Amino acid sequence: MAVLNIEIKAKCKHPENIRNILKENNAFFKGTDNQKDTYFKVKNGRLKMREGNIEYSLVYYDREDISGPKRSDVLYYHPRKEDLVKQQLQKAIGTLIVVNKKREIYYVDNIKFHIDEVEELGNFVEIEAIDKTGNLGAEKLYEQCREYLSLFQIQDEDLITNSYSDMLMKKNLQIIEGTIKQAVEISKKIPELENPYEKVEYEKRLKNKKHLILIAYWKGKPAGFKVGYQIDDHFYSWMSGVIPEFRRKNIAKELARSQQKWIEEKEIKLIKMKTRNKHKAMLQFALSNGFYITGLEKHDNSEESRILLDKEV
Repeated sequence: MAVLNIEIKAKCKHPENIRNILKENNAFFKGTDNQKDTYFKVKNGRLKMREGNIEYSLVYYDREDISGPKRSDVLYYHPRKEDLVKQQLQKAIGTLIVVNKKREIYYVDNIKFHIDEVEELGNFVEIEAIDKTGNLGAEKLYEQCREYLSLFQIQDEDLITNSYSDMLMKKNLQIIEGTIKQAVEISKKIPELENPYEKVEYEKRLKNKKHLILIAYWKGKPAGFKVGYQIDDHFYSWMSGVIPEFRRKNIAKELARSQQKWIEEKEIKLIKMKTRNKHKAMLQFALSNGFYITGLEKHDNSEESRILLDKEV
């Protein structure tokens, strides 16, 4: 079933105030649901299995990551609890993260409200204006969301741009400036880096150059790294990788974001990088992250040819 939602998510410092306002507006209270949302590793949008007593469904949605009312195109599938959909997906594409929450569910006509207590994150309120039939349209749904945004007196600073899964992943991820030794140790756990460089090569490359060594930790465990240095008027993003067990958690994206922030602070305007032709995932990541191809270093073995890429910042 395909459904159009316009949604708002916000921090909720005083859940009792939201409950009172909903009661004053004759909201129907459907109940409190203890829910476990298992997010799967997908390239586009978000796919989750929601397990609760009131709500039990497989949900795919593609939503804008902006504050305030945001459009969400949602596909629902309602399996039986005895079906093995979750187990099949876990084996086929893997689990990204699990979110546990206690959810109070309310309705006013086509508008659904959630008061959530999310493990490790805190309390939130959600407003979902839903068009199941296609008769209301996005403009009407936006209007309904803005009305309750005002009624609940939600402040701009309390609006949330992304999902609980993103928030929990960010909480679990720490990126710090590290050492050559840390980068070398992680590089040896990344299968694509055949014959990874030893400490002496890093020291030679980085000597007397402005450089940045980033180390990513997932729940306190080393998960990835990114190393680069300045050459004349540009920054060369040299070595990077994420250990396989920690992939598809946006770690590579966050490392790239942290590196670019540092580069911008240094007022460097251009990033360069290269990757081997056989490393298709790295090439796709670079292109999706705003790089463009500028050249090719040919090798006899075409798989070993280097693709040169630039990004203006």
